[in-house]
Amino acid sequence: MDSAWEELFAALDAFEDEQVQQKQRGLNDFNLLSSVLAVNDEVRLHTRFIYSLLNPKGKHYQGTRFLKLFLEVVGRQDWLDLTSVTVLKEHCPDGQEDQIDLWITDGKRQIVIENKLNAQDQRRQVARYLEAVGATDSAQADDTLFIYLTKNRQAPSAFGLGGLTVCHRTSRLLNTSGLPVAHYQNLSYRKSIGQDSIHTWLESCANAVDRQSHIAWALRDYQAVVERATKEYVSKVKTLKDVLEEGIADGKRHHEQAIQLASELPAIHASWLEQAMTTNLEELFEPFVSNGDMTRIGVENAELLNPFVHNTFKDDASSLLYARRFNFFRPGNGTRNRGAFYRLETGTWAKKVVLMLFYGSKMLHVGCLLTEQADPSIYESIPDLKLLESKALLAKNIFPLVVTYAEPLEYKGIIHLADFSNSPQQRILGQLLTTLGCADSTTVSKGNAI
Repeated sequence: MDSAWEELFAALDAFEDEQVQQKQRGLNDFNLLSSVLAVNDEVRLHTRFIYSLLNPKGKHYQGTRFLKLFLEVVGRQDWLDLTSVTVLKEHCPDGQEDQIDLWITDGKRQIVIENKLNAQDQRRQVARYLEAVGATDSAQADDTLFIYLTKNRQAPSAFGLGGLTVCHRTSRLLNTSGLPVAHYQNLSYRKSIGQDSIHTWLESCANAVDRQSHIAWALRDYQAVVERATKEYVSKVKTLKDVLEEGIADGKRHHEQAIQLASELPAIHASWLEQAMTTNLEELFEPFVSNGDMTRIGVENAELLNPFVHNTFKDDASSLLYARRFNFFRPGNGTRNRGAFYRLETGTWAKKVVLMLFYGSKMLHVGCLLTEQADPSIYESIPDLKLLESKALLAKNIFPLVVTYAEPLEYKGIIHLADFSNSPQQRILGQLLTTLGCADSTTVSKGNAI
């Protein structure tokens, strides 16, 4: 093997060991907030968490401290009278359908915060919100600030502005006559944006409290959520990215080799799947097919599958048969819902059971198909195999009665098929042969290592 490849695989082995050690030491990427809500949950997570900090009556018991820090970050230190301020979330000022994400007012001046983490602008949304809070008179334009909080948008769309325009030179929202109706400001979720980032405020809040307090912990947790939402999060545990970057810094070919591996993996996976679906199964079942204990179902006898498939496939059962050109890993995303099938011909379950290796859109299935006339006691015959009714296959209306063991084809599945003789797929098929009485122990012992 080329020494460069030996270096890469040695680096990957060392990387795996280091990851294990780091995790054993307690390094982790656990996040309480993202464990109960999606990181992109705009309303229930982001709007409500920000509100909980800005609200002077919040359970943080910090009064207006976090609100004051927010105003400093957006450059409006003295803009509100903090002694008479009110903060509301999902505010509906006119009692109609419009809900302003966050509304802050001291009774004279007001701030409207529109949170657009991922959602698109609604028709005339900005104009409607300003109308709802009475910000339509240019003479009162200095009393309203509209903050547009997004990942990276520079301004609301024309569709959302509803006739208004953003003047970036004066930081104003202008009406159709070109007169200002409100101040305008962008605020970003992205950390890399700098001063106009919500992270600047969150850091200020964290610095204002005891770093060991629950508040500081919650702030760090939320910052990590935001970083995940903007794809800026850096794992606390070493990653493959770190390994590649270290290799580049040391002048090694790790990245070039990784690209080569990535380009060749689909063909390698395709060959492993092809081998399992054809040669491996043929070698496994050859003694039983030769003895007449099983029949391999192919294009020439695809009608044998008819009793085991839903009506929609009875005239087209061959469309479920695996062939090289239908390989899951072939270029163009391959073909889903294909498999190899062998019908039992002897014993109690003769012509009532088909053993199969089958893949759907994600999962690799190994198990058996049953006819509707099959005795339900078959489930009692195979309890140790832990086969389950496949809800995924049943939902697709392919097989009416099917029990399988399933695992993700693109991960565990293909790794196991690469070493088929030691795979759970081979073990389960062998145990099914013995358990269902397709062949006696003498026949089994003459076959491959089942």
